[in-house]
Amino acid sequence: MSDRRRVLVSGGTSGIGLACAERLVASGQSVFVLGSHPEKLTGVLASQPALRGAVCDVSDEAAVLAAVELARRELGGLDAAFVNAGIDGQGVPGGEIELDGFRRLLEVNVLGAFLVARQVVAVMSRPGSIVFNASVNALRPERNFLDYNASKAAVVSMAKTLALELGGSGVTVIALCPGYFPTAMTKPYLEDPSIAAELLTHIPAGRFGELGELAALVEYLLSPGASFLHGSVVSPDGGASI
Repeated sequence: MSDRRRVLVSGGTSGIGLACAERLVASGQSVFVLGSHPEKLTGVLASQPALRGAVCDVSDEAAVLAAVELARRELGGLDAAFVNAGIDGQGVPGGEIELDGFRRLLEVNVLGAFLVARQVVAVMSRPGSIVFNASVNALRPERNFLDYNASKAAVVSMAKTLALELGGSGVTVIALCPGYFPTAMTKPYLEDPSIAAELLTHIPAGRFGELGELAALVEYLLSPGASFLHGSVVSPDGGASI
C-alpha cells in the first residue's frame, strides 16, 4: 500500500486545521479542506496549489454529503479525516448564555462533527483513521465557557463511542484535546497580557503550544502507525489537564 494518504480536513482554512493541512501536504499527502467562508477558501487554495477544497457549512447535512463525496472523487478515495471545524463559546457565565448562540455552537461543534465523521466512515478505505479535534476544556472545564466546554465534552464522548462501535473494522478513532495554541479563536486571550498570564498559571509547561508541534502530532495520529491508539484521548496541553 502506498504511503500517500488521502485526507479530509474540516475547518481547514485557518488555525489548527490549516496548519495540519499544510503539514500533511508538505509530507506528501493528498489533502482536501472544508471551509465555511468562500473568500477564505479561495485564498488558501491560491496560496497552497497542492490543496483541494470546498465551501461547506458542516452543520448542513446536504452540504456535508456533497463535500465529502467531492473530496472522495477528487482524491480518488479517502483514508483519513481530521474532524476539526468548530466555533468558540460566548465567553460569559452560564446564566448569561444566549440560547440561539448556544444552539448554533452545538450545531457546528457537535452535529457538524457527527455529520462529517458519519459520512467519512461510510466511504473511507480501510485501514482508515479519524481524529476528532475536541479541547482540553472537555477534560477540565473553564469558567465562562459552559457552552464550549459542553460541546467539546460531547465530541470526546462521540469519539469514544465510535471507537467502541468501529473496533475491529479497520477504522481508528482518536480524540484530540489541545490546550492553548495561537489561532484566530485564541488571539484575544493570548495577546492580552493579563489574560495570558492567568492562563499560564494553569499550564505546568509554562508556555502555550506551537501550531507546528500540533500539526506534527495530528499527522502521526492520522497515520496507520497510530492504530493502537484507537479510542484514546490525546491531550497536547502542556499539562493543563493534570
